[in-house]
Amino acid sequence: MTFIKELRLNCHIILCMSPVGDQLRVRCRNFPSLVNCCTLDWFDNWPEQALRTVSHQFFKTNLMIKDDDGLRQAIAEMFPKVHNSVQELAIRFYDEQKRRIYITPKTYLDALNLFR
Repeated sequence: MTFIKELRLNCHIILCMSPVGDQLRVRCRNFPSLVNCCTLDWFDNWPEQALRTVSHQFFKTNLMIKDDDGLRQAIAEMFPKVHNSVQELAIRFYDEQKRRIYITPKTYLDALNLFR
């Protein structure tokens, strides 16, 4: 019993997976605890094209607006620009105030969900 308790306290597992391709999506589907019971750290910022692709895919299926006048397209194009400008402001805020604000891909996904 003591061994198991010590193991739970001191044993940590680090999994490194690339988000490129379908393998990460398949693994997360097969093993939901990878998302639910883990801390996900994204070490690099997403490039502009990745942000744009995610927002277009998200709003293609999740926004209850008719796309007659291109409003859905305009909203999807706006989100990467907002995300990148917030990242730039976070850097400026650190330079001026010496306090960090972390803007991550998870923040981007949360903003998309919040807008929906």
